[in-house]
Amino acid sequence: MTALGPKSEAALRAAVERLLDGRPARTDGALTVANLAREAGVSRATANRAGALLAEFRAAEARHRRSSPRVLKERIRALEAELRPVRGAEMAELRALARTLAQHIQVLTLQVAERDAVIDGLREELARSPATSVVPLRRPSHDSVG
Repeated sequence: MTALGPKSEAALRAAVERLLDGRPARTDGALTVANLAREAGVSRATANRAGALLAEFRAAEARHRRSSPRVLKERIRALEAELRPVRGAEMAELRALARTLAQHIQVLTLQVAERDAVIDGLREELARSPATSVVPLRRPSHDSVG
């Protein structure tokens, strides 16, 4: 097997770390050589030339498979701990938004009630004086100067 260039080896080592840590950037995270190559951004042939690195990867994958439930439980706990403050902040933000929207609805409801009262008053005034005729006002056109 031919030696790898330093860039390829560094990319493969970084990819091994990401895959084993469960934080893939380019793949579904399955611990396969094909995913390792994709994750590193190198060809499968380049990955296959990294014999020692592949042996380390396969050994780590085997250890990972054996300890998987423990690793996954730890990862779940860590993610839940990260989410707790985010959820709390989101909930507080949503509660504040709900209060603001409720206040807007209340104001709009009062404005509608006031408008309806004015309309009813005007209708009553029209009904009391049947001889009154309503003449619509014309809006001045934009062309006329005022």
